[in-house]
Formats: sequence, C-alpha cells, structure tokens
Amino acid sequence: MNTQRLASNDFYSGNGLCWTPSQAVAFDQNTWQKPAEDTVFFCDLHADAHAFLRSLKASFLVSQTCTLEQPELTTQGQTTQIFIGGDCFDKGPSNLALLNLLNALRLQGAKLTLLAGNHDIRFYAGLLSLDFADNPRQSHFFTRMGRKTAALFAEIYQHYAQELPSEPTLSEAQIAAYLFPRQDWPDVFARVAKGLLSQRQIDKEIRTIQFKQTDFLSACQSHGLSTTQIYWAVQKARQLFVDPNGAYHWFFKELKLMTRSGSYLFCHAGLDDQVIQQLKHHGIDHLNQRFQQQLTQGNLFELYYNELGNVFRTKYRNTDKPLTQNGARSLKEIGIYAIVNGHRSHENGQQLFVRHGLLNFECDTQLNANCRQKRNIKTLGYSATIFYQSGLVKAISSDTAETKMFDPKRLRPLPAF
Repeated sequence: MNTQRLASNDFYSGNGLCWTPSQAVAFDQNTWQKPAEDTVFFCDLHADAHAFLRSLKASFLVSQTCTLEQPELTTQGQTTQIFIGGDCFDKGPSNLALLNLLNALRLQGAKLTLLAGNHDIRFYAGLLSLDFADNPRQSHFFTRMGRKTAALFAEIYQHYAQELPSEPTLSEAQIAAYLFPRQDWPDVFARVAKGLLSQRQIDKEIRTIQFKQTDFLSACQSHGLSTTQIYWAVQKARQLFVDPNGAYHWFFKELKLMTRSGSYLFCHAGLDDQVIQQLKHHGIDHLNQRFQQQLTQGNLFELYYNELGNVFRTKYRNTDKPLTQNGARSLKEIGIYAIVNGHRSHENGQQLFVRHGLLNFECDTQLNANCRQKRNIKTLGYSATIFYQSGLVKAISSDTAETKMFDPKRLRPLPAF
C-alpha cells in the first residue's frame, strides 16, 4: 500500500510552518479548484451532542452562548457549507439529542450535508433487515449491529417508555426468532453468498454473527433492558427512523454517499478503483442516487459489500477493495486531488497522508466522550476541519495546542499525469 504519513514538523504551529507533504504531490496548479464556499467538515460524532456543539462553537458556526436545546446559527453558520462526515450513531451518550441538534440546524436553514458512515448504515440496515427474515443474504443485519447499538436502544426505550407497552405480547423465543437469523442461517448463507464473497469473507461473516448475537444481548442487559424491552425499543426505532412519518426519517432520506467542494472529495472512509471509475464516468449525483436507491429499497447485501459500501467501510487494508495508482490518476483527471474522510481514528488531531499522490485528510479525532473515556483522555473533545474559499485549510482540535494549517500553494507540484 503506497501510503506516507506526514511528519509532525510539517504542521503549522504559529511560526510560519505549513501542514504540507514532505514529498511532492502530483497535481496541476491550473486545475486545482478552491471551494466555492467556506466548508466545515465534522465526522465521527458518535452520538455525542455536546461534543458536536463544542465543535460548532469552535468554528463559529453557532453563537458562543447558545445551548443544546436552543442552538443559534451565526451569520457565518448560515453561509457556510456544513458536511457531517458519517458515524452519527452508536457509542453514546446522546443519539437523540445529536439528531435533534442536527434537525434544529436544518430548520434554521443551515447548508447541511449528511454523509453515510458504517455505523449509520449498520443501524438502518439492522432495522430494515427485520422485513427480510426469509432472505439469508440479509436476515443477519440486525445481529450485525452489535453491542454498540445497545446504548441507543436503551436511550429510545427510556425516552419513550411511557408510550410503550409494559406487558409482553411475545415470548422470549418468539422475540429471538424475530430479531435473529434462523439456526440454519450459517449453512444457507454460505451457499447463497458463494461467488459474491470470498470464502474467507463468508467464514468471517458467519463467525462475526455467531459472536455478536450473544454479545448484543449481553450489552442490552448491561443497560438494563429485558428481552421484551429490547423488542419494544426496536419497534419504536423502526417507527422513528423507517416510517415515512417518523420523527427521524429525514436523516436516512437525506443521507448521501459523498460530496465535493473544489478539488476535495468528502466521504466517510475512502475510495477504491471501482468507485472512482463510476465517479469519473457518471458523476457524484449518479452515485448518490444509486446509494439512496439501494438503501431505501432494502438492497442491504449489495450495498454493504459492493464498491459503494467500501466508501463508508474501507480502512485501506489488504482485504479491502484496492485504491491503486491507476485509480488515483483517474481521480486527478476530474480535478480531485484530495480525499477528506473520518473512520480511521487518530490521536493528536487531524492527520494528513499521501496515498498514490493523493492527499488524504483524516479527521476522526475521537471527539466523543465514550472513546475518550476508554482511552483515558481527560479533556472534552471537539474538532472541525475548515476549507476556506481562499484555499487555506484549518484543522481545529481539542487535542492539539495549536491550529494546523494547509496551503495548497505551498505544495511542490509534479506533472499530474
């Protein structure tokens, strides 16, 4: 894998140094495009509404005195593109409060774009999969959500407890049959997935599902949920997110796979050669439409494992669909020289990589309280990556003493192709 991490002494620290690759990057100064509007990228919020509010304040998109319950866009916030780079769900502590904050920004006219993350898609696919109990290619997606969604279901149950039934209408065995794949699922899945996934992928998927079913139930119990309460929380979640009249149906209806501003392409995880060729020949709008169709029509298996799924899942491992020099060259041919994403978490703020001559801004700074607690990080998290019309990029993070800056004018250009 052709990846170079940039040295820390390339970071801007207030003394004139610039966050710039220590190797030359192939690009054409004449085709490098600045963003048409100031753009701020937030990602991997993971259900921490307070961390998101701190991030909004740090980038001056909301007033410094506003609250979570009453956010107030500034003039700057009203004119700036706001990209949410995926993984709004899971981990906690405030899934619903985060969604309410996002909705409040929408209703105030914020230029808000929601991008799909793997945690977002896993949650929605899990809810949809309950309609496909007889489809072995898709019936395991509820189980695939895993223990990280237990906190969300506990939050939903607690928030809506007064309107949910207190008496069971199904036995525990009936609830288990509703939520989880049938006992013969591993054998059937191995047959129907053959040729679509490698044998290694099939074996790994079966092992994962077998572990996650027990692990999910254990996690729910640790949050105080009985089997019956899990069932009613799931039903309420389907009403909130899947029902067209649900309070949060807008989130997945508006979700996009990727977006672009200037020479920067924004997504949750990354790109591979296959999706780059589709992007080159059909454009971003086509890919976003195809993504929405597969999502809303319940083509869960295809979406999760095809090249579109790689956009919200890849970590550039040898087992992932590859990004090669050819893919990078094709991306540059349409004027994209940088990928901006989250998904791969980092300490010490946002990180800048070079892959096959492409700039990669990786912006997951573990800002949510749950991750910070697990890593024994004592400070409150916030971060924002700002792409200015002037061409400058500013990376703000609670984990760095000084702001990191990037100026494309300081790149050492090579011929693009």
